[in-house]
Parts: sequence; structure tokens; C-alpha cells
Amino acid sequence: MSDIKIEIWDATGNKRQLVEAPRDAEVNRLMAVLIDRMHLPRHSPDGQMMSYKLHHKASGRQLLDTDTLATANVQEGDVLRLQPEITAGSDQAIGNERDKIVSVVR
Repeated sequence: MSDIKIEIWDATGNKRQLVEAPRDAEVNRLMAVLIDRMHLPRHSPDGQMMSYKLHHKASGRQLLDTDTLATANVQEGDVLRLQPEITAGSDQAIGNERDKIVSVVR
């Protein structure tokens, strides 16, 4: 399959990378390369491993990790935004909050 030229932005739009990638490249493989190339953090400030998602600017759609650029209908010159996936609290924090709520109810 042929290559496609796309533009990748970080979440703020400050870091931008012009990329030529195979149309049959899976999103998860593409993201692994882009995170390194754009010098994005792999770990959050609390040491947790960060995960990212690609958003297709033209369609407003989040691409699945198993999508390819072709199956996601990404076209020549399209912009994809590489955004960190936000997880609200860790399991430990959730457990602590649950314990507080249970003690208040008792």
C-alpha cells in the first residue's frame, strides 16, 4: 500500500510533526513512533504509564488502536491530534474514597 502525508499535533497544538506513513499502518504502532519523535512524556508526574489516542480533526472521531490510516479514512494532508488519555484517579485513590463514603454512611 502507498504512503500518505499527514500532520500530527500534540494536545496543545504547539508541537507539530509532518509525517509520511503507510496507509496500512496501525494506529497503535504509529503512536508509539510519534510519542518518541515528538518527545512526549511516557509517564505522568505520579509515575503512571501514560496512554495516548489519535483524534482525526476532519471527522472529530477518535481512532481505534487497531484502525489503520486507510480504514479510518485518513486522507492526504489531514491533521491528527495525539492526545493523552485521561484516567480519573487510580485504583488506590478510588478505594480510599469508597472507604471514606462507607464510613460516613455507617
